[in-house]
Amino acid sequence: MSVSDENLAELFEQYKDEVRETIGTLDNELVAIEQEPTSSETIFSLFRHMHSLKGSSKMFNVDNIANIAHRLEDLMSMIDKNNAILTKHPKIIDLLFKGNDIFRDIIAKLEEDISYTTMTVEHAAFIGEIQSQIDKINRRDSQLIDSARKLIDDLEALLPSLEETETENLKKDIVDVNNGLTLATLDEMGSSQIRFNYNGADLTQDVRAMEELLTKFKDLKQTPEDADNFMSAANKLYNAMADVATEDAMSLIAELGDGLTLFSERHLEMDLMMVEFFTAMLNELKEKFQVEVESPAVKTKASAKSGAGTSKEPQVKTIRVDEAKIDLFLESVGKLITKSEILNHLQFSFRQAGIDIALLRDFSTVSRTISNDIVNLQRSIMEVRQVEMNNILKKFPRLVRDISHKIGKEAEMVISGERVPIDKSLLDDVEQAMVHIVRNAVDHGLETPEERMAANKPRRGTVNINVTPEEAAIYIEVSDDGRGLNIEKIKSKALERGAITDEQAQAMTDKEASMLIFNSGLSTKDQATDLSGRGVGMDVVMTNLKKWNGEVVVDNYPGRGLTVGLRLPVTNTLLTKEALMLRVGSSTFCLPLEFVNEIVTVPAEAVHHHKEGAVFRHRDMVISVIDLKGLLGLANETGGDRVPTETEPLKSSKNRIFVILRGKIESRQSIEADEILGQQKIVIKEFELETFRRLPYFNGLTLLGDGRVVLILDSEKLLDS
Repeated sequence: MSVSDENLAELFEQYKDEVRETIGTLDNELVAIEQEPTSSETIFSLFRHMHSLKGSSKMFNVDNIANIAHRLEDLMSMIDKNNAILTKHPKIIDLLFKGNDIFRDIIAKLEEDISYTTMTVEHAAFIGEIQSQIDKINRRDSQLIDSARKLIDDLEALLPSLEETETENLKKDIVDVNNGLTLATLDEMGSSQIRFNYNGADLTQDVRAMEELLTKFKDLKQTPEDADNFMSAANKLYNAMADVATEDAMSLIAELGDGLTLFSERHLEMDLMMVEFFTAMLNELKEKFQVEVESPAVKTKASAKSGAGTSKEPQVKTIRVDEAKIDLFLESVGKLITKSEILNHLQFSFRQAGIDIALLRDFSTVSRTISNDIVNLQRSIMEVRQVEMNNILKKFPRLVRDISHKIGKEAEMVISGERVPIDKSLLDDVEQAMVHIVRNAVDHGLETPEERMAANKPRRGTVNINVTPEEAAIYIEVSDDGRGLNIEKIKSKALERGAITDEQAQAMTDKEASMLIFNSGLSTKDQATDLSGRGVGMDVVMTNLKKWNGEVVVDNYPGRGLTVGLRLPVTNTLLTKEALMLRVGSSTFCLPLEFVNEIVTVPAEAVHHHKEGAVFRHRDMVISVIDLKGLLGLANETGGDRVPTETEPLKSSKNRIFVILRGKIESRQSIEADEILGQQKIVIKEFELETFRRLPYFNGLTLLGDGRVVLILDSEKLLDS
């Protein structure tokens, strides 16, 4: 390949990356515009992105993306000139979502086949759909509807200047025409977005049921039960309207009642004549209804807060660097940190040897400066490895939108903490885990709109994602306001699969039972679907979290919702920490200071033992002692006394040193050290050999300034022991 070819290949890779970024942005903007269809800012942004896609794709001869983007650009140009178009033709948004999915599919296939740039039959068919939609917008009846709406606006502006006697009938006529216009665009809006009300009574479900059944009768696709179902829906509509009827609709309601009575008393069949009669009645009644158009289901925090389409993100200049190069640089920084600790060790040796104080002071100053510079260098390069959580969070509004539409639920998504940084190496596994949690929240957790209203909840459910930074970790919380976990059902399913015994089920707390949802193969759904029910989703969550030494927290609120929290390390790469150096027996270990709550000295006679182990009292708390020597197999080593057991006498001649460990809650556990050797900066390195990875109470190793390799104690595993 020539130099020019290499440059072209590099530019093409940049093009594909830019298209992927645009696809992600379009997903968010489409979710926002579905919530706020008249947002000029979002409409123009969509138009601009389509224009950019068209231009860059033409440059690289990616004809399929260029042609589709060009037609979508034409569509968005029309909408940009008239923001009301999306309100009248909301199915356009589905068309735009479909186009974005086609872009995503093309880019994925370009990774495998660089020649996948030409139009296919499917692409041509989609362009046909776009053209059909453009034709609908340009239709004469659409223009007439626009003119009628403008006339209504002008009349409403005149109302304040007219006499009261003149305005009453005019107001009524305006309402009737408005309702008629809304119904005239029913096909464009989709029946699922129309709600029918009459004097405060919601008639939507009855109207929809009648319409669906009448369609079946017309198409000769009815079942034997459909006639009874139709009569039931029609009677419900009649009774609901009769209860709140005003004089203008009394004759229509009476006519419907007469028709129902005649049909019932004479045992008539739902033949073509009866179908036409009820269809005509229903259409006449619709003209009396107050018609509302529902807002689409999913929104992001930006639209929830401001009502605007999308919030502008700051433009950041970036360069692309091979991740392997960053890792190599980090490894070099780690070696520098170790060399810095060697300087500290030399400084201690010089002091012991009686080197001149002035010379020692100069050496100490230089050593400290080098150490600080190295730490700053490492911090900077670590930030290069980190990306914002928004890289994965921006995908979830689209996910919630698609799932809720697919299963007939209504859900909104609220996201916070998008700017929290996370190591790039964690992204894929975190995203995969969160997809399963969010999918379960919508599919399992949230109720249907009817169930929510019956439970006095808002019709639309909410899924929240909140990301907060901690000292050395990030905490991702996914919560919903759905039904929560059915603990008894979870236990029953676990018993069926043999995951627990009857005795365990009886003794298990609700908190422990809620963690069973992460067991492989366990699902509370009776029938599997393409979304869930196979019991593998939440198992993936636990697997991915364990891979990165993460933690899962579940809080269940029956009838009110579920919260699943994920705690992950900020980075999985080279880490520098301040650590405490401990001598236990004749061995030296490191314990990161973040896990140290307090160091206390306790008289030997104040340490008591019982069946469960040794304890001592400190600050009005009973602190238990983890038998570290026993756990690490150092019980018979010299160089220190082991915590006594029931069969061993206490040695009362000396004090004992205990390190109280810091846990997730106020800690009441400690380990004993024979000597505190000091504090120093360490570089944590993972075990490279599988044999060492199996060591149960260590999470890595470090190299000291004097050349010794020291194991690093894992506080969490010690606490769990």
